[in-house]
Amino acid sequence: MTIEERIKEIESEIKKTQKNKATEKHIGLLKARIAKLEIEEESHKKSGGGYGFSVSKSGDATMALVGYPNVGKSSLLNNLTNKKSTVGNFEFTTLTVIPGTLNYNGAQIQILDLPGIIDNAALGAGRGREIISTIRNVDLIVLVTDIQLKGLDRIVSELYKAGIVLNKKRKDISFKKTNYGGLRIHKPKHVDINIKDIRDIAKEFKVVNGDIYIRENVDMDDLIDFFKGNIVYIKSFMVVNKIDMPHDELLLKKKLSGIDYIEVSAATGYNIEKMKENIYRSLDLVRIYMRNKAGEVDYERPLILSDGSTVRDVCRKISREMLPSFRYAIITGPTRKIELRVGLDYKVNDEDVITLISKY
Repeated sequence: MTIEERIKEIESEIKKTQKNKATEKHIGLLKARIAKLEIEEESHKKSGGGYGFSVSKSGDATMALVGYPNVGKSSLLNNLTNKKSTVGNFEFTTLTVIPGTLNYNGAQIQILDLPGIIDNAALGAGRGREIISTIRNVDLIVLVTDIQLKGLDRIVSELYKAGIVLNKKRKDISFKKTNYGGLRIHKPKHVDINIKDIRDIAKEFKVVNGDIYIRENVDMDDLIDFFKGNIVYIKSFMVVNKIDMPHDELLLKKKLSGIDYIEVSAATGYNIEKMKENIYRSLDLVRIYMRNKAGEVDYERPLILSDGSTVRDVCRKISREMLPSFRYAIITGPTRKIELRVGLDYKVNDEDVITLISKY
């Protein structure tokens, strides 16, 4: 039996198993076996893949349009940017990555229109390895489907098989390997996952000696992701394109119950501005306005940084040569009640106005 056949056999067993508290551990162990087999299969297929399309990242952030063929990704790129990607009412119009730039709120956001993902993309089907490798390096994924909801579940599955986890944060888990002594679990009392379950998951990945440190609540899937390794966590949201075409609105909402999505139409422009706003908001960007020596503020060209950035990041964005001469920064802004004098490690907020004072 091939690795792929073994994976399909285990997947079939998971589908047949009724999901409840009693079967939770059994399903978790089955998922761990699949993850281990996928790692094994990947090691057998190292040649002929692993490199993304040769597109350099540019702008303040990079976003990818990801979906099945013929759901309108290229048309959306044309609406969001000034790029003219080829469109057509047939599959595989886009055969390589097409980049474009969305200018929004002073930010330059690179948008990548990628070839459609198909089944087994994680294993290389349909240039899948190149597509997946490119997706792993973006800051945001916009899942694109249409009113027929083409391949939505399968796309998320293919991304997960390739080590891309959507809308989750990396859990605070670490491991220190030893050559003997067995497996020791270190976790606070409030972390309620069973120690035996942790050992059983670790055993599936042949982890038998060392110290595992778990510092927050985790579940079986979190542990599998940790032991699987090479996982990237990327923010995402979904758009349903071609909403202008005839469809059953109630059925669509029922199928997408519990999922956050935006209805759009590349053909009519419906909700494109809302999509732009959601892209910007999802990237967690902050705008910083600089005040020069004359006291003038340039509101037309803000510095764009990630949420959580500090004054140090502001200096680096302008020039690394500013750091040795930095003395302090003066910050004002809509969220500041008073003018502040701060150091390099002070966190900046959206729309802060900053004056950098040097030693010389």
